[in-house]
Amino acid sequence: MNKCEECGKTLGIFKGYRHPTMGKAHHLCSNCYNEVYESVIKWQEFILSNSFKNVPSKNTVQLTSENLPFNFSQKRKKLDKVLIEN
Repeated sequence: MNKCEECGKTLGIFKGYRHPTMGKAHHLCSNCYNEVYESVIKWQEFILSNSFKNVPSKNTVQLTSENLPFNFSQKRKKLDKVLIEN
């Protein structure tokens, strides 16, 4: 028989849930599992909301046809001329 890690309630053989962060060795009753799981979800949302900034930085370069090292359309025209001549 296992005991709930949070409240100490005695759990049956197949009753109980694995602790979401501590793993297999730590078991929780259904009420404690719901509380811990909600806490884990809130923490995850907090971390994700503060981790990524959707605003592009000033150092990023947007690729356009003007700032490419060579113009594909010019290369394509030259290639077409060579293929047509041959």
